[in-house]
Amino acid sequence: MIYWKRNHEYLAGTTLRNPDKDECNNLALHCAKDKNAVLSNRKRLAEKLLVPMSQFVFANQTHSNHIVKITKEDAGKGAFDTSDAIADCDALYTRENNLLIGVFTADCVPILLYDPIEKLIGAIHSGWMGTTKQITAKAIERLIQEEGCKPQNIHAFIGASIAYHSFEVGMEVVDQIKKLPFDCSAYITYKENNKAFVDNQGLNYQMLINAGILKEHITIDKNDTFAENESFFSYRRDKACGRHLSFIVRKETN
Repeated sequence: MIYWKRNHEYLAGTTLRNPDKDECNNLALHCAKDKNAVLSNRKRLAEKLLVPMSQFVFANQTHSNHIVKITKEDAGKGAFDTSDAIADCDALYTRENNLLIGVFTADCVPILLYDPIEKLIGAIHSGWMGTTKQITAKAIERLIQEEGCKPQNIHAFIGASIAYHSFEVGMEVVDQIKKLPFDCSAYITYKENNKAFVDNQGLNYQMLINAGILKEHITIDKNDTFAENESFFSYRRDKACGRHLSFIVRKETN
């Protein structure tokens, strides 16, 4: 487990691949070989965090830029089955305490957020498609405009994902990235074979900075999920693989 926050109010972090656990500790039902194995992994996580699975809320991620506010009525959605997960969504946020929200990744960028003033938490899934759709920028914009958050109060964690010089893409991807409304040149390295390396973490970091989030409030996990390492799932490396869960919950009682 990689913890970002672990105190009386916030629990946030990323689960890791573990060859000794069922399905190597896969937490995602949508790619499960054995649904019961994943549910067992989720139950073990719930016990470790002291948050019941009935308080978990997950989405059916689609590489969209769709953002959904979660309420108490959503408790348990996606926790036991994908059929009732939040539909067509890649960013969740909530003001509720004791609700655990999160996103599943295996190379894509997970981003966790909290605002200690507004008592709000969020979780974003941004693969390169979500990045080109500016899901992170749009999520922050929504928190500012609709929830009254001030960017200087927001804290962000950019979780483990495929690293800059492991993420080789074609020019069709680069062309889409270059349409972003800011200078992306620092996050692209061109190669001779009509390919390029792209820093997806860096692009999302830049969106956070552009939105007004302070550098000192951003934490970046530098682990490369693509590297040969039994602690990380990598879709690009292994194709058929499980998923990490990057989660956050605010446990303070109102």
